[in-house]
Amino acid sequence: MNDLNKTIRGCTILGVTYCDNKKAFKGISFERFKKEIKNRKIIGVKRRAKYILIKLSEDKILIFHLKMTGHLIVTQKSNLKSQKFGAPSAQYIKNGKWQGNNLPKELLDPKNQFIHLVLELSGGKILAFSDMRKFGVIRLENASYLAGLNKKLGPEPLDKKFTLNIFKNILSRSAGKIKQVLMDQNRIAGIGNIYGDEILYLAGVRPDRRVKSLSAQEVVKIYKSIPLVLKKAIKYRGSSESDYRDASGKKGNYQNHSYVYRKEKQKCGKCGGKIRKIKIGQRSAHYCVKCQK
Repeated sequence: MNDLNKTIRGCTILGVTYCDNKKAFKGISFERFKKEIKNRKIIGVKRRAKYILIKLSEDKILIFHLKMTGHLIVTQKSNLKSQKFGAPSAQYIKNGKWQGNNLPKELLDPKNQFIHLVLELSGGKILAFSDMRKFGVIRLENASYLAGLNKKLGPEPLDKKFTLNIFKNILSRSAGKIKQVLMDQNRIAGIGNIYGDEILYLAGVRPDRRVKSLSAQEVVKIYKSIPLVLKKAIKYRGSSESDYRDASGKKGNYQNHSYVYRKEKQKCGKCGGKIRKIKIGQRSAHYCVKCQK
């Protein structure tokens, strides 16, 4: 969110210049969205689980639910050179793909070629929503909408209010396997599949362990591992093992520094044991057969 705040906070939305997926809009028609969004100033940007919350002037909030493959891209309009004399272009999205000469290499990344909405901002900036699977949702709501959203979602794991006692309370009300609980956004908002594996590796706990089987010591180890992994992920700007890209369209680098994720059959860096891959629910999980009990 730091990147988005640095690049678009304070900008005014001049209008919508491209849209090819009107079904993504919920709670508002696309035609009304175009009228309502125009000339609103961006006050700030926050993340809540997989929701990107863009606070706007006049008590409105623009919400992107990223689902599995959505991400926002910010670029300068002047980066998009026209075919004629290198002049800036008014529009360089066609069939969801970036068009034009001398495009920044990030925009040519295949994962950034699924553009479904483009907002033109003041300062010559463009805010684009790319979503390969088209599951993402776009809403324009009154700020009061956030109260209901916050009730549905668990606490943010890097928030100071996310204490050990709160974590223990979440586990005490949870059944099932520990990795599934960590990834349940209604319990804890912000831990995905990759980081669930990494957290449990640091804690020495198998991802398929039942929550009720965890000792008090293991609970503490898991709790302490959560910020270590998430801060490391922030340092390396996220994981681009598949489709994730940051606000400038660049890949993250965490996948090159992971402990166990996508390292099945390789040796554990701590003990030399083998990394194993299993299925938990519909998702993969990776763990060391020796380190994690």
